[in-house]
Amino acid sequence: MPHREAFLRPLFAKQLDLVILFVTSICNARCRTCFYWLELNRKGDLTFDELAKLSVTMPQFHDLWISGGEPFLRKDLARVIRLFYSNNQIRDVRIPTNGLPTAQTVSIVMEILQTCPELHLEIDISIDGPAEIHDKIRGVPRNFEQALETLDSLQKLRTQYQNLTLYVNSVITQENEDAISELGSYFKSSSDLDGHYFQIIRGDPKDPQLQSVSPQKLREIYNQVLPLNLEYVSKPSRKFSLLERIKQAYWKAGYKFSYETQYQNYVHQRKWKMPCTAGQTSIVIDYNGDVRVCELRKPIGNLRKYGMNFQSFWNSKDRQNEVRQVKSDQCFCTHICFMYDSMRHSKRVMLWELPKAYFVGLISRRFKKIPQKHLCTAKPEIVLSKA
Repeated sequence: MPHREAFLRPLFAKQLDLVILFVTSICNARCRTCFYWLELNRKGDLTFDELAKLSVTMPQFHDLWISGGEPFLRKDLARVIRLFYSNNQIRDVRIPTNGLPTAQTVSIVMEILQTCPELHLEIDISIDGPAEIHDKIRGVPRNFEQALETLDSLQKLRTQYQNLTLYVNSVITQENEDAISELGSYFKSSSDLDGHYFQIIRGDPKDPQLQSVSPQKLREIYNQVLPLNLEYVSKPSRKFSLLERIKQAYWKAGYKFSYETQYQNYVHQRKWKMPCTAGQTSIVIDYNGDVRVCELRKPIGNLRKYGMNFQSFWNSKDRQNEVRQVKSDQCFCTHICFMYDSMRHSKRVMLWELPKAYFVGLISRRFKKIPQKHLCTAKPEIVLSKA
């Protein structure tokens, strides 16, 4: 949701703000939801020295979102993040994980937190359903059990570091659509999370049949999980300033706005209410140095051909032409990462659409505290099963 620090700043500085960096192609899962599956487990990951050259040629930016492969399989991940922390003053890092490499994940997270004390680190653990459903989607026996172990270990670590936040991320598919809302309620009642993301499957996944989510079911899911999101946002904060209250209001409105935007695009192929800023305020760097303006578009160049000089690539006609092509293609999708970044760089959204969504929510009681009786708090046996 909207920027954690100086969240209105992007409105007045349309510059690079978000970098999505694929640190490896190596993965220890076989997820049928993966849109990157054709690029997995290949040779040619960028070396630490190459990433160091890249970092010193990049401007300052705020958000570094790590991807892969499984990011925690890269043993020098903490050093890589430290590079951008020192050279580019990044202060917000998000790392998704399948939760399989528990010990290595905890070790790397500790190193990041110890060497980057001013960094806000968010870990997103992917869990797509109760044990049987999750393991089938992810293609790894006992993945669900291992993910819970990783989550438990990170929750213990979280008591030592206030700048660590934990989220579960669940991809909505045809196979788990009936279990998603119960999954959300289970984690809300059994774990101490900072939030839970629910995202419709995107791109060209390994198993296209998973994309067959009915419009009616998707609307039902969004209506059921929105109260959970609002409950997370309403958790008592360490800060009680007016600015913090305004941020909470924006986050609440942001969930509502993004769900409606995703729904309208998925069901009716409608454009967003803001221009996509992919390639202008965000960029994607693949494991091998390929560069894309969006994860769902093709590479437009390779940083190795630019001597790992990011500024040379940024000033290139290839990038400028691709930005114009995005506009020409009317390229809009359900991808929350680029939707989020485009939202926070849109005056219309930040100064009108989100405040409007918030006050409409207040009028409809949508944003008031949700009574527990209106939430599904049962702990389904199938979720608790680790078979």
